[in-house]
Amino acid sequence: MPARALLSLTVLGIITAAAAQEAQQVPQRNLVTFFDKCRAGGPVTVAYIGGSITAQNGWRPFTTKWLQQQFKDCQIREVNAAIGGTGSVLGVFRLGKHVLQYEPDLVFVEFAVNDTGVPDESVLATMEGIVRQCWQGEKKPDLVFTFTTAHTLEIPTQRHQAVADAYGIPTVDFQKSIRAVVDPGFIDWQILAADRVHPNDWGHAIYAATLATFLQKQMQLTEAVPPPDTLPPAVFSDQYTTAWLVPVTDSVPEGWTRIEAAGYFQDGSILATEVGRSLEVKFMGTIVGVYYEIRKDAGIVACEIDGKPVRELDTSWGPTYKFNRQNASIIASGLDAGEHTLKMTVTDKRHELSEGHEFHLGYLMVAG
Repeated sequence: MPARALLSLTVLGIITAAAAQEAQQVPQRNLVTFFDKCRAGGPVTVAYIGGSITAQNGWRPFTTKWLQQQFKDCQIREVNAAIGGTGSVLGVFRLGKHVLQYEPDLVFVEFAVNDTGVPDESVLATMEGIVRQCWQGEKKPDLVFTFTTAHTLEIPTQRHQAVADAYGIPTVDFQKSIRAVVDPGFIDWQILAADRVHPNDWGHAIYAATLATFLQKQMQLTEAVPPPDTLPPAVFSDQYTTAWLVPVTDSVPEGWTRIEAAGYFQDGSILATEVGRSLEVKFMGTIVGVYYEIRKDAGIVACEIDGKPVRELDTSWGPTYKFNRQNASIIASGLDAGEHTLKMTVTDKRHELSEGHEFHLGYLMVAG
C-alpha cells in the first residue's frame, strides 16, 4: 500500500477512535418526536439531500410513500434536494436554500458514494457542517445518514459514520443489505444496477426495504431522544457551521448574459462566452467557492483573491462527462476573517476536448 494511502488510513483511524470516545458521552438520537407528530396528524416535512441515487425515482419516493401508508391521516410533504454527481462539499453550502428553508422535521443525508475520493478532513468537516447547520436553528430536524453503494460494493462509510457517532445520529447502511445478497451469489449486482451504481426498481426496493425496517423499529420506541437544545462544540471542524450560497445575478457584468431561474439555480445564473470576460464579487468569509455548470464547450477560468492568483478552474466536460451537470469547486480556504474580493476571468485556455470558452455560474459558496 502506498505510504500516502497508509498515512490517510492511519489518520482516519485516529480520528474515528477519537469520535468514538466522544460518542460514548453522546446519547443515541431517535425519531420518536417525528413519529409522535405523524400520529398526531402532522403536517410533517421529510427532506432528502444527496446525489443521483437519491434523485432517482427509487428509495426516496418509495420511502415517502411508505410513510404515507403508515400514517394515512397525516399530511407528509417531501422535499427532494438531491443533485446528481454532487457530494457534501456542495451539500453543506446549499443546505439552507434547498432544505432548511422548508423547515423539515426529518432529513435523510446521502453522500457516501459521491464523497469517495475526497480527502478525509474535507468530508469530516462538511458532514459535520451539515449536522451543525441543521441543529443551530430554533427548529432542529431529526437526522438520518444513509449509505448507498456503487461499483465494487466497497464505498467507504467510516468518515460519515464518525460524524454520526459524534452527534448520536442513526445511520442506515444500504450497502450491507446489497452485499448480503450479492456476496453469497444469491443475486448478481448488475441485475440490481446495470451500471453498478444506479439501482433499478429491484435494487431500490432493497434500499427502501432496509430503510423501512429501520423506521419500523423506530416507530416502536417510546422515549424521545431529540437533537440537543444547545449546539455542542465541534468535534472535527466548525468552519462550515455557517455556509451559504450567494447569488451572482444582482448585477450582471458587461458581456455576460443573465439566465432565468432553472433547476437548483433558483436565483438565476449568468453566462459568459467570450475570452476576457470577468466578474468581481466581494464577500465576507474564510472559505469561498463556486457553484457552476460543467458544459461541453466551457473554458478555463482564472481566479484571484484580493488581487492574487489562487487557481485556474476547468469548467468543461473534459474526458469524464458526456452531459452538462452542476458542480462545485472550492477556490480558496483558510482566508483571514473579513471582507475579500474574488475575481474570475475567462481565459483563452481550454481543454483539448472543448471548442469554446463558456462559463456558466450559478452562485458563490461562502463559509466562515
